[in-house]
Amino acid sequence: MIVVNLLFIISAVFLIILGKYPNKAKDKRFSNQIQKFINRNYKFIILALFALIVLTSIYELKNIPYGLHVDEAGMAYDAISLTNFGMDRYLNKYPVYLINYGGGQSALYAYLAAILIKIFGYSKVIIRMPIVIIRLLLSVAAFYIIKDEESKTKNILLLSLLAISPYFIMQSRWGLDCNLLVGLVTIAICFFTKAIKKNSNILFIISGIMFGLSLYTYALSYLIMPLFLGIICIYLLVIKKVKFKQLVIFGIPLAILALPLMLMILVNNGIIDQINSFITIPKMLSYRGSEISIKNVFHNFYIFMTIFTFDNPFVFGKWLVYNATWQFGTIYYFTIPFAIIGAFYCFKNCIKSVKEKKFNNAIVFSVLFTCVIVCQLLICQPNINKANAVFIALIYFSVQGIYEVIKNRKSFAIIICSCLAINFMMFSNYYLKHYNDDNMDQYLFATCYLDALEYSKNLKKDYVYIDDDIAAEQYIYILLDNNISPYEFNKENIKTAFEGKNINYIMGIPSDISKDAVYIVKGNNANTLNKFKSLGFKNQKNCNIVTFYHE
Repeated sequence: MIVVNLLFIISAVFLIILGKYPNKAKDKRFSNQIQKFINRNYKFIILALFALIVLTSIYELKNIPYGLHVDEAGMAYDAISLTNFGMDRYLNKYPVYLINYGGGQSALYAYLAAILIKIFGYSKVIIRMPIVIIRLLLSVAAFYIIKDEESKTKNILLLSLLAISPYFIMQSRWGLDCNLLVGLVTIAICFFTKAIKKNSNILFIISGIMFGLSLYTYALSYLIMPLFLGIICIYLLVIKKVKFKQLVIFGIPLAILALPLMLMILVNNGIIDQINSFITIPKMLSYRGSEISIKNVFHNFYIFMTIFTFDNPFVFGKWLVYNATWQFGTIYYFTIPFAIIGAFYCFKNCIKSVKEKKFNNAIVFSVLFTCVIVCQLLICQPNINKANAVFIALIYFSVQGIYEVIKNRKSFAIIICSCLAINFMMFSNYYLKHYNDDNMDQYLFATCYLDALEYSKNLKKDYVYIDDDIAAEQYIYILLDNNISPYEFNKENIKTAFEGKNINYIMGIPSDISKDAVYIVKGNNANTLNKFKSLGFKNQKNCNIVTFYHE
């Protein structure tokens, strides 16, 4: 952190000095040299940046981040159930929304994972591949959006930030359903802006489909998308860039895809019963619609800092380090001033666009940013993954800010690019070499628990007893690891006792201890640990989890 801030201060001083003592002749020659280099190597630079995006997503994908997030594991088990049985773990046939652990989970990620599992089989890498693919498609879509602004410098800046920003690297490496939203929204915006500029009904239909699919990535999109599309459509009608007929063409596929989710809302508000047909519109075990309230606004202003930095542990009681690390933030601390500068220019261009009745990309990203932030202010405990759709707007703002700084003074670009490169190298070194060690027992990720389960299997005992609440929804990892069918899962007491591959798993530590069984217990319970040690059990410790056994 000290090094990062020091780099920023040194860079700021250089910028001030260069701005105070300009040498226009030298800077013009330097600017011409940079532009010639870009023109001569443009295609290679673009391909290299796309390659970097792929590399930062797939390198050590199986091991970083270590373990499985509880929602990632739930999605994976439902994806396997959909692949093999055409139903989720609760025997709902092709549900439009997953029940998961009771409160629900958006279904698109599980269906994408199911397709890959059908082709390649189940593995940890395969269930993480959908978000990798979506990140690449997001980058392609963002590139084609900004390409219309006819600036090769902007194109390179955009792909560079998408390739090296900690947020986009970290969110593309594990399977959280809601993280698909930023990708689907960016792809949808790409088709939508192209439809406007080319006056193409086909592209309006495709963009309607993509916006419709984005509703299946995250429940908060039910608020964000109507607000965003309502404002944009009114704006387009006012400046006369679309016809009402084209908006109808756009809206038809969007409405068709939204209908099952509207029915799902009716089901879960008790207005209609659960629908079981060729698809299922399920009733949640616990519905979270009450999490949205105007009362939350004054408690949620911290989100303006969070989206640039990290999730504050004083708000959540835990470090949500799977979203961002405090050392580097979401888009690097060095980039924050440029994002603020860019946001100012974008909002300024929005006003100009309305006055001149000319469409530009700035208004799309400005409205998206505003709509996401408004929704974050309304929900209970907003965080980085809940705000994920905002980050494509932040990248766009950052590109605009950097471009405004360097467009008349290309020599500034060397300092900015050098600082970004150093930040990226520092982050890469930390993430690849130290992240797992620093966060081996991170909140909601089963890391040490998975190691303990794997170790217990190798002991080849008939029974494995697992301490209560040793991990969030600890049963799901056993279901996943032992490929237990959803029919077996739905038997009575399946969450507390069931048979895996030659092993009987039982939740809870019995009062009568048998030397023929394995016991996985919490490492912070001194009485339990002393009890097993006094009985002559050997032990294997994984972080705060201890596995006891007799040979």
